Amino acid sequence: MKLSVVVAGVLLIFAAPQNALAWGDDGHETVALIAQQCLAPAVKAKVTSMLAADTDNLTKHDIASEATWADKYREASQANYDATQNWHFTDMELNGPNLTTACFGRNPLPSGTLASKGPPKACAVDKIEQFQKELAAPNIDAEERLIALKFLLHFVGDLHQPLHSSDNNDRGGNDIKVVVDGFAHTKKDELHGYWDTQFVDGIAKPPATLAQMLLAQLTAADAASWATGTPEDWQMEAFNIARKDAYGNPPPSKTAPDHLDANYVKTAEADASLQIERAGIRLAYILNTSLGSDDTDWASCLQGQSAPVVKTHRTSRTKH
Repeated sequence: MKLSVVVAGVLLIFAAPQNALAWGDDGHETVALIAQQCLAPAVKAKVTSMLAADTDNLTKHDIASEATWADKYREASQANYDATQNWHFTDMELNGPNLTTACFGRNPLPSGTLASKGPPKACAVDKIEQFQKELAAPNIDAEERLIALKFLLHFVGDLHQPLHSSDNNDRGGNDIKVVVDGFAHTKKDELHGYWDTQFVDGIAKPPATLAQMLLAQLTAADAASWATGTPEDWQMEAFNIARKDAYGNPPPSKTAPDHLDANYVKTAEADASLQIERAGIRLAYILNTSLGSDDTDWASCLQGQSAPVVKTHRTSRTKH
């Protein structure tokens, strides 16, 4: 490989806007691990078999690693980035929430077009619906079905990150610099990045520990109530969390670094926990219903979960 190609690839990764990186790897892996716990046995076997047959070397082929694939795929080339970057979010504006506008007009796929080859101007809501249909379709090519599975593993998580379902003319919080109590500060700290990564890692890590902790908090009633509705409903739910908590009233300024205090952090971590739980349950619901199991036994899959002893990994705040 020529050096210029390598350099171009590295520059692309660092130039990519953060609003395409919901939850970071840890959050996405946690969503997938929660979902895995509640897959029907036959569905779990199908998912495991499909991922084991994956020949793509961008990630390992367990469900948690594959949940990060869509980000790795997007970063692999400029063509991939241009084709899929918009699929990771649904940037509904706070000052005029309109799903059709946020989803680039919500144009249907052209007849005969695979979801993975669909137009680049599409949103997470619509791509989830498109890939869900493909995963459930018996006559879809095996390669496309695998791609549909891998995008779903990621996009369901994306949809539940509040700043991937909202915008305040600030690229989903990417244009807002912040100083956050309890966290080391750097010049690159942005509101969106904190919701992607720091607030998740501030709860617990690694992903297996966080997933076990969150599963232990869930009840069958929670799961059953969340495993309803549509991606449109789930996006609006995340949007409302962003409007109330991530942005607040008034929203943070774009002109100077904003200070987020301990109360903000507490609320943000509670919201992140809830949204990762919801995403995991809804991912399990989508996979179960798409791959042949219409009645998930939520009580059974959550039975026996116990919370581990958790040490958070938050660093001390440095002076600004």
